[in-house]
Amino acid sequence: MNSKLNYRCMIVDDESHAIELLSDYIQSMPQLQLVKTFQDPIAALMDSNTGESYDFIFLDVDMPRLTGIELAKALRAKTRFLVFTTAHLKYAVEAFDVQADHFLLKPIGLNKFALAIDQLLKRSESASLPPACPDSTFFIKSDNKNKLIRICFDDIIAVEGLKNYVKIYTSTQQHVAYLTMKETEDALCETNRFLRIHRSFIVAIKQIEAVNGRMIQLKNGLDVPVGDSYKKAFFDYVSGKSLVSSR
Repeated sequence: MNSKLNYRCMIVDDESHAIELLSDYIQSMPQLQLVKTFQDPIAALMDSNTGESYDFIFLDVDMPRLTGIELAKALRAKTRFLVFTTAHLKYAVEAFDVQADHFLLKPIGLNKFALAIDQLLKRSESASLPPACPDSTFFIKSDNKNKLIRICFDDIIAVEGLKNYVKIYTSTQQHVAYLTMKETEDALCETNRFLRIHRSFIVAIKQIEAVNGRMIQLKNGLDVPVGDSYKKAFFDYVSGKSLVSSR
């Protein structure tokens, strides 16, 4: 685990025994420091205006007057890691829609809690290392043969194959480049941010809004089909990222 000490923690839960349990867990881990607890989500919302920041916020979902999902929208920018703690699996999708880093299903044992903290810190350490790809951008030729257009990986939503060309959908524009899908896939998939889901489509993982049967809805409103040859790999990926109750 990361050797930094005193990761600042906050707990928001309307049940006092849940706060006591998480407080004990935090105090049992020398890397963590409990800074504040709130049983009233409105009080936690008001506190968000103080400018304090945290390394971890542990947030219950089902609370009176203000749900954890609603509160998370105000607190997300205040913390490095947002961890939802709830007895209700039905909130999992909504939790990740507000960019939660982890979802702990109650009852939470110390072992489960410690593993979650360890995973998050290790993931953060990996993300801080230099990327395997030497750059986060590339250039493509424009219609003007003397002009090159710079494309940022983070801006790409999807790539569509058009015979001898590809169309690159970004957050602001669409670009046509004289590239094959294989050449484009080789370049993009090295970053682990993209999936080939059809012979004619590559999508950015973070741009997937929803999966409806064999159709993927992207955040720009584009609907993309999952091809037969890519179906198993894609749904294996989705399954690995899905939360399913063992009950």
